[in-house]
Amino acid sequence: MELSEYLRAIARGWWIVLLCAVVGLGAAWVVTENMQPQYQSTVRFLVVSPPITGQSALQSDELSRGRIATYAALVKNDLFVDRLLKDSGIPLDGAQAQEAISASSDRDTLLLTVVVTMPDAKQAVATATAIAKNFGPAVNELEEGRKPNSASQTVLKVVSGPTPEDAPVAPRVGLNLGLGLLLGVALGIGIAVGRRLMDHSLRTPEQVEAATGLPLLARIPLAPAARNLDRLLGRRPDSLVDEAGRRLRTNVDHLTQSQHLHSVTVTSATAGEGKTTAAFLLAKAWAESGHTVLLLEADLRRPEIALELGLAKTTGLSNVLSGQLPLDKVIQRTAFEGLHALGAGTVPLQPTELLGSKQTPLVLAALKERYSRIVVDATSLQPLSDGAMMGALTDGVVLVVRHEKITRQVLASGIENLRAVDSRILGVALNALPDRLAEAHRRGGPRTRRAHRAETVDPGRVRGWPEPGAKGRAGTDAGPDRGRADDGGAGNSSTEDPDGAALPPPRRG
Repeated sequence: MELSEYLRAIARGWWIVLLCAVVGLGAAWVVTENMQPQYQSTVRFLVVSPPITGQSALQSDELSRGRIATYAALVKNDLFVDRLLKDSGIPLDGAQAQEAISASSDRDTLLLTVVVTMPDAKQAVATATAIAKNFGPAVNELEEGRKPNSASQTVLKVVSGPTPEDAPVAPRVGLNLGLGLLLGVALGIGIAVGRRLMDHSLRTPEQVEAATGLPLLARIPLAPAARNLDRLLGRRPDSLVDEAGRRLRTNVDHLTQSQHLHSVTVTSATAGEGKTTAAFLLAKAWAESGHTVLLLEADLRRPEIALELGLAKTTGLSNVLSGQLPLDKVIQRTAFEGLHALGAGTVPLQPTELLGSKQTPLVLAALKERYSRIVVDATSLQPLSDGAMMGALTDGVVLVVRHEKITRQVLASGIENLRAVDSRILGVALNALPDRLAEAHRRGGPRTRRAHRAETVDPGRVRGWPEPGAKGRAGTDAGPDRGRADDGGAGNSSTEDPDGAALPPPRRG
């Protein structure tokens, strides 16, 4: 991962960082509130070793420097602590006194600093006072083995203290809260980055190409308009989503294996990757270029196209395969000129068996006589076999991969399903890409306001679509451009659907 990926992982996990920061603050506050206040009293000694006969003042200073570290350790000596408690009458045991006393020495200044820390301020001052009174004589007794009034004794002169402390020195509320906040933020960042490192889903076009070994046919950006087919209707030259569909069309048309290409299956490894959107964009782009196009919904388990496109009838492919209706009764016009749709129809009891019947190739052959391009919206490859089955019956397969949706292993399994039935995989369309990975960013072109407005165009006001409140929907007599679509879009026809919408004639040659 590059630094930018780490930063994006932290940005995506901002709520984790915020939550951990709050938890860290709360934990620090609870710990601080439950800590017992501590008070300190400090006393400082100046260590002086008077020169003896034949010894210079410099030698005396060196002697003091050599002894001062030993004096710092003697403050907590068992013998001195016992003597201190006995003489001062402080109600503490030896272990408590040793824990409360700390000492430090400075060889340069010859200062010995003794600090007494206790939960009771009066006891801390009393203990420091007793140390100031008794430590010097005790040191001389241990060192010289003589009485304190010896002429050569080391002098520990009190230069400051004992200092009374009215305010507690611990807990330090600000420091504790700051540390709690810092630890919480660090924990949140660690969790956010860890989640990213443990996430093996495919994110970039380079990762998808490396995982599949297939060409990248299109980069479909993440946009509100792509969530509903009804919002993708109409000619929108400035739409980045539509431009991705045009690029998908162009790349498919120019593939070497796409010669004599009439039908394409659009599928994905798992559900929810946007295969229906990609299929519609491809079909619409072909219709824009002058082809007569049929969008065929082969997902018999979850029919959606009829509802999302506002088609007049809910019957479709399943009704044809089961022999209930002929093709002419179920094909419907959409609001886009040159584009027809055949929905999934009534949900059958056994969708896989119905698609695998002998009728399916016959229906596809009949549709190829009417349309120059057929785009099949098939089911996902996992865990069903319907998508692979349709891929084997068409001239090629476009595999849709959603950004951050699936792992390399799942995608490889889906590709194996297609290859097991000798499907011709044309390439991959990467869907729901953020702007930094989408086509416009790769070209260096900004996402303009005009393009953003095109993403959210009102489908009720595109050409060939009735105004709000007008009678009928697509596929009815209410469309104002219906006659134009009949004459210029699909050509004159001797076949009509039940609502009077003209269907394409059989293709000659």
